[in-house]
Amino acid sequence: MAQTLEVVKQLESRAFQLIQKLNKLNDALNKSQAEQKNLIEKNKLLSKEIKRLNTENERLKSANAILGSKDYKRETKLKINQLIREVDSCIVQLSE
Repeated sequence: MAQTLEVVKQLESRAFQLIQKLNKLNDALNKSQAEQKNLIEKNKLLSKEIKRLNTENERLKSANAILGSKDYKRETKLKINQLIREVDSCIVQLSE
């Protein structure tokens, strides 16, 4: 009987330890999930910033080409031709 009580006490002790370990792991998981959400949000913000900077960079290239820079002349001509085609397309649609 004493042996049975000792086994039950050991089982209770191990169960308690496992419950504590489970609680710690759940806390760590919650913390990791919160950090993951923060990182995802930060990633979205950085992606938007990259897109904005790329757009600004393209505009600056075009402005430099218009001002006479030879480096981006070809790109600017292509962009202007694209814009002209878009305007022509709009005119055709309006005239229909």
